Amino acid sequence: MRDTKGHLRFLVLHIISQQPSHGYYIMKKISQIIGAEPPSPGALYPILSSLRKQKYIETYNEGKRKVCRLTDKGKKYLEEHKEELEKALDFAERFRVFSEVCGLSLRNVMDVIFKNAKDLTPEQKERLKHVTEDFERSVYNIIYGGKKS
Repeated sequence: MRDTKGHLRFLVLHIISQQPSHGYYIMKKISQIIGAEPPSPGALYPILSSLRKQKYIETYNEGKRKVCRLTDKGKKYLEEHKEELEKALDFAERFRVFSEVCGLSLRNVMDVIFKNAKDLTPEQKERLKHVTEDFERSVYNIIYGGKKS
């Protein structure tokens, strides 16, 4: 999960390669691909700007919307970087499945623990430590048959 910005860049190019797209459509499509909240406009639009500066995409107006399409240079770039695109698509699929299985629950639990961490009593800390250790063992048991890998 280290290079999510690089993955996002390839997902954006992939979506635009399938059809000319405007920013809102790209965000919606990424949300569908990853099975989670879309990237924020603050994450997406700098990527689009960078891709336009590198001449991988070009924009044109369609009504009030600015639509992006892949240039020949962008098509060539995607062809030359098929491996990175495959990694980004694989990451997106893993993220989607993770989100379906437990992503929201884990995020909510981590959020409530983090927000309340400094106010926990020693007993609550100890109980949470045991619960999370039991959870970790259960996950390893489900995935690896009990062996840490």
